[in-house]
Amino acid sequence: MVWAFVDYENTGSLEGVNLSEYKKILIFCGPKNKKINFGTLPTSEFCSIEIIGVSTMGSNNLDFHLAFHLGRLHEIADSSIEFHIISNDSGFNGLVNHLKKIGRKCKKVSLKTAIKPKKNQTVRSECVSLIVKRLEQLDGRKRPRKRPKLLNWIKSQCNGISGTLKPEGVFSELITANLIIEEKSNIRYNLKC
Repeated sequence: MVWAFVDYENTGSLEGVNLSEYKKILIFCGPKNKKINFGTLPTSEFCSIEIIGVSTMGSNNLDFHLAFHLGRLHEIADSSIEFHIISNDSGFNGLVNHLKKIGRKCKKVSLKTAIKPKKNQTVRSECVSLIVKRLEQLDGRKRPRKRPKLLNWIKSQCNGISGTLKPEGVFSELITANLIIEEKSNIRYNLKC
């Protein structure tokens, strides 16, 4: 029997998940998650789905809630139950390793749901290519989340490249290529982890 703990704020969809593989699914949603995309629902098996809405925002806030509930359920669940953490966030790797050390079968399941740039859209400038490469190398939690911080980060990364676009131009290219999404005052990334 397998239970899933879904970092929905990070994955943004459950389309890539075989839900029938799980007996229990706990979906952790942040205040910006207004709808849940389940993909194909299981039809032949019973599956318990629990949605845990976290109303407060903050860096890693939802991750802490997920870790708390996972720890609480670890204490009461039968030792034969395997836990899966469904997230693209590498920050859960240490927790998974710890659970394995104390005898719980556990693994992290990554989903690659990032939106790819449309076929006709290409990233043209050298600076944009450099920014994309460096953002992909950064831990998702360390990426700038606000427009002014991202613009300053872009400026620092592209300093010295001849013919560089201004940070606003790079920012525009990233949005046009659907590599970043600006939601109110926050930045969300559609990049490889």
